[in-house]
Amino acid sequence: MPRSLPPLNSLRTFEAAARLGSFSKAARELNVTPAAVSHQIRGLEEYLGITLFRRTTRRLVLTDHATAAAETLREAFDRIGQSVETLRSSDPSGKSGALSISVTPAFATRWLVPRLPHFQKRNPRIHLRIAASPSPVDFDQEDVDVAVRIGRGGFAGVVAINLFHEWLAPVASPAFLRQNVLRKPADITRVPMLHDNSMRRAGRSRAWQEWFRVAGVPLAEAHRGTQFDDGHLALQAAAAGGGVALGRLVYAVDDLAARRLRIAMQPVIEMDIAYHLLIPELRRNLPAVVAFRTWIEAEAADFRRDFQKLFRATRIRGSSARTPVRLATAE
Repeated sequence: MPRSLPPLNSLRTFEAAARLGSFSKAARELNVTPAAVSHQIRGLEEYLGITLFRRTTRRLVLTDHATAAAETLREAFDRIGQSVETLRSSDPSGKSGALSISVTPAFATRWLVPRLPHFQKRNPRIHLRIAASPSPVDFDQEDVDVAVRIGRGGFAGVVAINLFHEWLAPVASPAFLRQNVLRKPADITRVPMLHDNSMRRAGRSRAWQEWFRVAGVPLAEAHRGTQFDDGHLALQAAAAGGGVALGRLVYAVDDLAARRLRIAMQPVIEMDIAYHLLIPELRRNLPAVVAFRTWIEAEAADFRRDFQKLFRATRIRGSSARTPVRLATAE
């Protein structure tokens, strides 16, 4: 016998309001007005004959009856969403559908986008949507299937696949290095310094100070020069001759290979943070997600190998060393 259920829209509205603790936030998520949310909740309360929320002066509080139901509904909507994605991405080959990828703007520009034609050639029936944002990804709130973020691991509630570590080194244009003699680390403090503050999002807020410490020339302050919130922009400024950047070498590979940039001197630091592919547990087995994971893991392995070859072949001013300094712990 079919169950008697309230309108699905009212249940979806209740789930959003319960999860977000606010009618206004639920309205923004559902793209309706707060009055519409309130109307849906009142209708659901009348249908069920119970009170779902206690209204206080500061926030909504779920009643005891509603607390367990809210969690069950959240799981149910997650499973419905997963089923819809499975239908959307299913075909006889298992390799079609839509895939939404969240990456930072710099990672998209410098690493992912140049490689995507290879993925699309192998998976022509998977339609990609690239969402570029520097913020931490929230799979519960955003329409995102997978993400790439940098960190030390410990990403909660997701499958995290380590792709490759980050390296840092002072980089500048060949013309800049011809005009400015840099023989020892202290010489860098006498030329324009370019700062990549995007490392703060990975917990590394003192990049230049850290480099000078490893180089054996600790500085109390190294903030002079232009500040950038994006690693791509810092490298562009260095390639244009604007100064010496402590460059993220994952992003600088193409510039180094094309000799638009050169590593100015040792040390090259292998960081204790890495780029990770993040996948929500509920989406890990979707065909499009599996195809992307397989592809990016192979690309990452090729990149690690090619990077080491490039690093060994790169002539570094002031040193013949070819081995990065490993930075095991953060300050």
